[in-house]
Amino acid sequence: MQTEATSAFPARYARSAQLALAVLIAIKLAVVFLFAWHIQYVMDEMGQIGFAKYLGGGIFETVQPTKALGFAAFYKLAHLIGEDAVSILRVGRLQVALLGCATLCMIYACARALHEDRLRALAIVLVLLSFSNFAERIYRTISEPIALFFAVAALLVVLRGASLSGRRLLVAGILSGLAFLTTQKSVYFNIALALGLMADAALARRYLEGVSRAAWLVLGWIVPVVGYCFAFPSVAALRVAQSIVSGPLEAATRGDGEYDGLGEFIVQTLVLNPILYAFCFGGMLLALLRIRALDQSRRIALVFTIVVTTFVFLHNQPWPYVFLMAQPFVALWVLGPIDRVSHSPRQVWLALAVLALASSFARNIECLRFGNAAQLAVVERAEAMTAPGEVYFDGIGMVPNRPEPSDLWLDVHFVLATLAERENSEAYRILTEDPPKIVIWSYRMEAIKSVVGPLIEDSYVRVAPNLRLAGQRLSRGKATMFDVPVGGVYRLYDAAGNAVQGRLELDGAPGASQVILAPGQATVLLQSGPAEALLVPEGRYTGVFSPGDDNPS
Repeated sequence: MQTEATSAFPARYARSAQLALAVLIAIKLAVVFLFAWHIQYVMDEMGQIGFAKYLGGGIFETVQPTKALGFAAFYKLAHLIGEDAVSILRVGRLQVALLGCATLCMIYACARALHEDRLRALAIVLVLLSFSNFAERIYRTISEPIALFFAVAALLVVLRGASLSGRRLLVAGILSGLAFLTTQKSVYFNIALALGLMADAALARRYLEGVSRAAWLVLGWIVPVVGYCFAFPSVAALRVAQSIVSGPLEAATRGDGEYDGLGEFIVQTLVLNPILYAFCFGGMLLALLRIRALDQSRRIALVFTIVVTTFVFLHNQPWPYVFLMAQPFVALWVLGPIDRVSHSPRQVWLALAVLALASSFARNIECLRFGNAAQLAVVERAEAMTAPGEVYFDGIGMVPNRPEPSDLWLDVHFVLATLAERENSEAYRILTEDPPKIVIWSYRMEAIKSVVGPLIEDSYVRVAPNLRLAGQRLSRGKATMFDVPVGGVYRLYDAAGNAVQGRLELDGAPGASQVILAPGQATVLLQSGPAEALLVPEGRYTGVFSPGDDNPS
């Protein structure tokens, strides 16, 4: 049990130090919420929060999930609260940021369960928030922050118990199972907790107890997993079970051959806060060297941390968000080296607090340069151009409340597959057999331009940055070939989205400014009217169309 460092810290400073740390934590949390509101969205965020729209309609029927849908169930709340696409995205981020606050509270409770006093537990939370990678990603609408919440809860349940009863381990197992149903990478947490429980028993030479602990944990884990398999009445439970294994297994066995230089993310993560990591890893090493002398809770937490950290750093696709799964547990050991300092612990504490803030402040400021205003403008315009039942396509799911013709996910794997398959690819099939009303031209669409570009050129017209609407740009007196992707009523609009008058000629037959078009090729001539006009599906586009170049991000 740790007591010496606390007693060495002058008691008259303790309350003031606690208040100062609490204020610093509040400031760091304010930065996290600012990030949640302001910072640019990444591809995974929009896709994962948007996938929730399939819950209650289409799952395992028209849409085949490639992993368990715990994350989608969480983000369904954002769909219920949000009034439009942009608010759904914003609410989703605020949900995750609030969940991150709950995770921080549980990390504080874990530190207290490891016999740290309030001051030291607050210092651990501050260090965690000072990991640049953590502050930049704990609010993102991906599955890892949700899984982390359940994993920390499971560890806390184990650490808080005076004894490890079967009931307590069963609850920890259920929480571990919920983490697994959020993302199958949570098997790292599941294995680590089981090994921590067994290692502690083995070190005490209670081998049968170790096996019993693991059995109770696995039994608890099975409860939510089996429940999930039977949660879809119209689908065979075995098929659901297969989906939560085959999809992640296929992604894992693809390896990192499709990506170059992913190992650089490991170096980048460590270099952003090198001294903090040195303290944390040093504390883990010091604890490991005396593991037999540690009490039960610290032994379990140490083995758990080492196993999770090893899995995370050896992960075959170490994207920055993966490190969220290790950082909270690594931070629990940051004070270990300070306990070995024999002179003036107060000065070391002060240095650590300054270091924790300085190591992330510059990075926080830099991140604020990457705002999401341009992205949300695209989402808002795309939603305005499509009615609730109308389809859009972008391969990354930018509009969470509008249907897509397919759940095609244009990550690098499917980009490469599209380029290899060409006319046989899913993207090509969509644009030829089930064309959408609008196409959002993301950087992923740019990557497959050689395949889908010709299909879009004669069927869609750019009406705003990154937005292609079914239609054509017409010049007065010039016949234009229009390969109509979506049938319906079309009429003339100017570049600002205002309806204009003019006379059209369709395949040689005279018409008006409004025509009914069926899918297929048509020759359109603007006989009279403005010098240029857009022929697009009838709708309200004033203030929606906007001239401008595409945003490459």
